[in-house]
Amino acid sequence: MYSECNLHIDGDLEGNVVAKTNVAIGKTGNVDGSINAEHLVISGKLMGSCTCSIVEILPQGRIDGSIVAKELIIEKGGEFVGQSVVHKNNEFEKKQEDLKTLKSIPLNQKTEEGIASE
Repeated sequence: MYSECNLHIDGDLEGNVVAKTNVAIGKTGNVDGSINAEHLVISGKLMGSCTCSIVEILPQGRIDGSIVAKELIIEKGGEFVGQSVVHKNNEFEKKQEDLKTLKSIPLNQKTEEGIASE
């Protein structure tokens, strides 16, 4: 899914989200996939990875996966299980440039390294 405006998710979503601005996962929201956005606020659950400038996990929020961000905020009661990389501004911008140049391949497509996975 691609969005040029703010996105709020209160239901179940399976797949990847690329947003130019903000993404919010509400208390009843469940996302299974990856999110690439400017600002991510989680009150529900994310199973997967996110690459954002700012990631906020609110008291009832949970991320199971990986985070790449400039700023990571986990409020009391928020849960995070996985790996995180918090970059300085110039490192994060370089990472964003690298992500834009990556070739997208479908899941389970064979590559020289084996089976692709996200």
